[in-house]
Amino acid sequence: MQLLLTNDDGIDAPGLAALEEVASKYGSPVVVAPQEEHSGASHRVTDRQAIGVKTLSDTRHAVGGTPVDCARLGLLHLARETTWVLSGINAGGNLGIDIYMSGTVAAAREAALLGLPAIAISQFRRSWLEPLNLERMKQWTGRVLDELFQRPLERGEIWNVNFPDPEDPNHDPEIVFCPVGSGHFGLSCKETNEGFVYRGRYFDRHREPGDDVDVCFSGNIAVSKISHG
Repeated sequence: MQLLLTNDDGIDAPGLAALEEVASKYGSPVVVAPQEEHSGASHRVTDRQAIGVKTLSDTRHAVGGTPVDCARLGLLHLARETTWVLSGINAGGNLGIDIYMSGTVAAAREAALLGLPAIAISQFRRSWLEPLNLERMKQWTGRVLDELFQRPLERGEIWNVNFPDPEDPNHDPEIVFCPVGSGHFGLSCKETNEGFVYRGRYFDRHREPGDDVDVCFSGNIAVSKISHG
């Protein structure tokens, strides 16, 4: 099984390295990831200039473009024999309406539009001051891939996975299949000398019982099927 790996945090992101390590147990991973961070890039593509690609090794390519550019270049040129596309592991949740802004999810979406099954994986964080628990992320990624590789997807469908950030380091989360939440999270704008900046508390966002926001915030692994067919 050939796996195409990408993300929106950039090719040097620790979450991508963790994903690459786990993916190597299932097949042959090829990394095609942005040279720089493109968080929040959504489905933006580079169409008014050439896209530079720096080949770091036979299986690692740094792209001067967006996550969607990476998915396209990987599937159309750099890793044509791909059977699954994995995007992540994102540093931060991609829950509810985040899926419309996320470059992580957009890369998986582009793979689905090109006819490949794909999984977007993100790690919700209660605090950005705390480092990512990479060992835990790798363990949970293995559990999720064991499950999802056995579940067929129709053309145009992807899995969106969000890991919780429990306060108890020994917490053993369940994998819960759930719908994507539709509620917005509270936002405000603050004017500064440089202009306006957004303000908001991610953890205080609206959630409905059983949606992906609720499942993840309750300490379980939220898995949602998203269709783009």
